Amino acid sequence: MKRKAMSRYLMGAALLAMSAVGLGSAPAHAAWPDHNLTMIIPASPGGGFDTYARVLGKALGDVLGVQVLPDNVSGAAGQRGATAAYTARPDGYTFAIFNMPGIVQPVLAGQQVKYDVDKIDWIGSMGFEQYIVVVAKDSPYKTIADLKAAGKKVTFAAYGSSGVAANRILCSEVGLDCQVISGYPGNNDALLGVVRGDAVASVTPITTATSFNTGGDLRGLLLMSDEFVEAFAGTQLASESGYPALANLGLIRAFGLPPGVPADIHDALADAFQKAMVSDEVKQWSASTNSPLQPMGAAQLKTLIAGQTELLTKYKDIIGTEN
Repeated sequence: MKRKAMSRYLMGAALLAMSAVGLGSAPAHAAWPDHNLTMIIPASPGGGFDTYARVLGKALGDVLGVQVLPDNVSGAAGQRGATAAYTARPDGYTFAIFNMPGIVQPVLAGQQVKYDVDKIDWIGSMGFEQYIVVVAKDSPYKTIADLKAAGKKVTFAAYGSSGVAANRILCSEVGLDCQVISGYPGNNDALLGVVRGDAVASVTPITTATSFNTGGDLRGLLLMSDEFVEAFAGTQLASESGYPALANLGLIRAFGLPPGVPADIHDALADAFQKAMVSDEVKQWSASTNSPLQPMGAAQLKTLIAGQTELLTKYKDIIGTEN
């Protein structure tokens, strides 16, 4: 009996020791990723956000060795998708591309939303679509200073709520008395309005102006950016013109996780994101489709979002009002 008791004691001690070793060396969570990821896209399939996200998702899956499955959650100007991503389980298996500044504007307008932009765990960004102020090629105005010196109300053509907001912010920031003409079915139609003389100027995405201006019908007055654009060589940059805050305005293709994801998983996904951004697959897609890329890490993205939010907050009382 003593021998059996001793045998049971030694076996129990051995099992306890093995258990202790196992507990001591086990990670807080299983190796990540051990199954596919879900990427929420707050838009219908086929649009710009959807296209960018799917290209990134494919390259990101190749880096991680799993699939990144797109989930289109459209509606409420991106709020439904933002809410779904923000409230997802914080295990690193669900992330999203967020519409910035689309998800900030409802907050500034006083709407109740189910996410907190300040608590989104940002990963990085694929691009930042900034704006340019343009006039017709035969316009007498060559700079913003020329428009201000004219001493009269200036008409601006704009498309969509974001376009109207961008035009109004430009006018307020530089001190122009403006009338924004909206209702155009697209950005190109607004630019045609400038060429036809419906309006004196327009604030429009730089890529839109570049693709429209192959015939040289437009002249740039101000790049709301600090990056030189070959298609509008000689156009003043935001910092050169004395309005550096305007370089914070634009459409950000930002990716983020819900709050509470473990730091090591965040770091692993952020690292994979940066590798995917410089992959041959993504660079070839960008070049072949004329889809601009401006990769940003989490820190740079946070700084940009803070600057943009500050600018939008400054003009929150005018960007959502009617003409």
